[in-house]
Amino acid sequence: MSALASRLAALQQADSFFPAGTLGCSWGLETLFADHWLPAVEPTGQRRSRRVQRQERGDVVADFIRFQLSHRWNSFDRPFLFAAWQGANDEAELIELDGQIEAMTLAKEMREGSRRNGGSLLRVHAELGTPGAGRLQQCVGDGSLQGHLPIVQGALWRHLGLAWGDAEVASVHGFCTTLASAALRLGLFGHIEAQRVLAEVRGDLLALLDKPPLDVVDAHSFVPLTEIAVMRHEHQALRLFFN
Repeated sequence: MSALASRLAALQQADSFFPAGTLGCSWGLETLFADHWLPAVEPTGQRRSRRVQRQERGDVVADFIRFQLSHRWNSFDRPFLFAAWQGANDEAELIELDGQIEAMTLAKEMREGSRRNGGSLLRVHAELGTPGAGRLQQCVGDGSLQGHLPIVQGALWRHLGLAWGDAEVASVHGFCTTLASAALRLGLFGHIEAQRVLAEVRGDLLALLDKPPLDVVDAHSFVPLTEIAVMRHEHQALRLFFN
């Protein structure tokens, strides 16, 4: 696949229009908002005041995304994504990597979210006839593979012909837009503020992507605020997201 074809394929995979199921996740944002970790917009007749409040919440969400990027995606998801991309044709390797994610993800809700998103992505690609998708589905069906999202992404995107650089950009863009979209759907701010948040974290993305991914033996995650929030999510009376 040419560099341009790989880039175009990555754009399709990272587009929120692609039915991968990730938009059903808030990764703890819904609980944090319900617990008043994110400030509510106060009723006011002054349009500027409301705009300032939304911008302040945008700053909070941007900081939240930055922390998730550094201490979850870059240090954990990205190493496994790279390893799965490299070992896309080695079924035993993918199963081992998938098992490591299962063992290292302590919060049940985080494990279930990753498996659910991976399963959704796998079903779409099986319907599309992506090479390797059917076999991965069989492995999930017989229980040898849990189907965690970084493993499914890495393997399928390699089979689609995505270059590594395009695969990691598609992954991290999807990660950021999922969080920004969750904040938008929770009513924390509007579409313009969501785009400002994504633009603000772009510099952080460039800094992370400028360095090679960690080896899976060094993979780690430290997002206690998120893990506590997703564990408490099931006790909320009203829920828009599944975590």
